[in-house]
Amino acid sequence: MGPFDRAPFIVIWETTRACALACVHCRAEAVPQRDPRELTTDEGRALLDRVAAFGDPPPLLVLTGGDPLRRPDIVDLVAYGSHLGLSVSLTPSGTAAVTEGRLRALREAGLARLAVSLDGATAEAHDAFRGVVGSHHHTLKIVERARALRLPLQINTTVCRRTVGDLPVLARQVESLGAVLWALFFLIPVGRAEAGQALGAAEIEAVLEWAAGLGGRVPFGVKTTEAPHFHRVMAQRPTSGTSRAGAPQPGRPAPSAARDTIRRAGRAVTDGNGFVFIDHTGNICPSGFLPLVAGNVRSDDLAIVYRESALFAGLRDPAQLGGRCGRCEFRDVCGGSRARAFAVAGDALAEDPGCAWQPAPPAAVAIAGGSDAAPPVSEAAVMQALGTVFDPELGMSIVQLGLVYDARVRDRTVGITMTLTAPGCPIHDVMPDWVRAAVMRVPGVEAVDVTLTFEPPWTPDRITI
Repeated sequence: MGPFDRAPFIVIWETTRACALACVHCRAEAVPQRDPRELTTDEGRALLDRVAAFGDPPPLLVLTGGDPLRRPDIVDLVAYGSHLGLSVSLTPSGTAAVTEGRLRALREAGLARLAVSLDGATAEAHDAFRGVVGSHHHTLKIVERARALRLPLQINTTVCRRTVGDLPVLARQVESLGAVLWALFFLIPVGRAEAGQALGAAEIEAVLEWAAGLGGRVPFGVKTTEAPHFHRVMAQRPTSGTSRAGAPQPGRPAPSAARDTIRRAGRAVTDGNGFVFIDHTGNICPSGFLPLVAGNVRSDDLAIVYRESALFAGLRDPAQLGGRCGRCEFRDVCGGSRARAFAVAGDALAEDPGCAWQPAPPAAVAIAGGSDAAPPVSEAAVMQALGTVFDPELGMSIVQLGLVYDARVRDRTVGITMTLTAPGCPIHDVMPDWVRAAVMRVPGVEAVDVTLTFEPPWTPDRITI
């Protein structure tokens, strides 16, 4: 069973498509007026009940749009979700509607994080991308007000041909604005987004390599959307030494890549695999960038659709992936962008055309007499596998964090002795399963024993980046 077979890691609810902006890349093709078919307040509360019912801890919840502040009940919905124990984030548009009073009300209602977009190094570039003069000014005012309220801030940036050259400057701005997370959204040609604005595979690889070099050098985390191969890039990164964080070099394939500095799940969260999108009319989709509908919350149980529908089950099954993704040694920790595969090939299970990685050919090891035999298991191969397992809060691999105290191979049984950053860590029960799953993928391994210990206790000086 995969880590997200029973519950998603995150649920995105498109509360409305109404928005005052006219962004050139808008997935939702937002319009000025609200749609009368939107979920009502009561239907929204029922949806939040279903999200909370996924389990303890429940998925993260993001209220998005359009502009969620176009809903007069948005503060009540935040308060209701917070009361249910949900960690609620909000992504308002950069307009004058985000006043200090509204932010204060959201903060008092229990809002956990505010996410705003910066898509250009200058006001002119950002406003041109967002389609409204003044959006950049309003966005910076929102940031100022959020910081005054001590509301954790996330900055979102769409990565495409129009913005890629601004990324180094934007990284410095993200730091100066005090954001806790920089989310890089790699453009998928849906909605208003033009296919010609999407980066090619080599360009994406260069950006991921550059973004990885920020790790350990900036006070904010970095995550990607629709570039799950960042997880593969992390796994390939050496456990010591940092890469140069200069400008990304589009068109130059990167020889290796880096860790995701904010990853909070044991593997990449991708369309339908740890990720659920509810549109403004209640349709249940794998993501906002993958416009396939598996049900509707007005008539279907969200958990049943997520767990049992053919669409979601197929997206969570790496054995169904085609092309390079299907034979890739990183398919269980990456899986490719299913939205990009669908947008380009019309098949959500096709290979991700935005990935430059060429999978290694299957190894064939023969013994005397000509019959096949499993290769010998090396500790180096085990450590490489452990490098694909990430701490969900700190966003580094367990190898980089120094959580692995010992890894020994006896015949085809691997023994792992490891620790966690704290005895009360919420992933205490699931981390051994993640470790076993990763090591069992090493050819020749037949059994994995994982021992958790807190003697000696973990300390930050064990980190190697």
